[in-house]
Amino acid sequence: MNELNVKVGDKVLLSGGYGINKHEKIATVERITPTGRIKVSGSTSYFNKYGDEMRKSDSWALKYYLKIPTPEDFKRIEDRDFIRRALRIVEKLELSMTLEQAKKIIEAFGGEA
Repeated sequence: MNELNVKVGDKVLLSGGYGINKHEKIATVERITPTGRIKVSGSTSYFNKYGDEMRKSDSWALKYYLKIPTPEDFKRIEDRDFIRRALRIVEKLELSMTLEQAKKIIEAFGGEA
């Protein structure tokens, strides 16, 4: 295993889970302890110098890990977050949306109104 070799302020990919339960986000290194434990934004856990989450785990817990993000990771997560933002807007509009607006949305996605 390779050490992460990060410093405070660096961006890392925080990942965990698998399949439909897979979670990924870009996090910022907030703190590195004298013993090398890494604390990142968006997580209450600490990670070792290899990026493995340092906590007791049971078979039901999703274990998280850190890695250095690639340009593809940044793009994939940015695109996914943009789509999620669009879906949240549509959810908010649902209560005030007219039938005609709903039909236009369905048509835009290639469905039949």
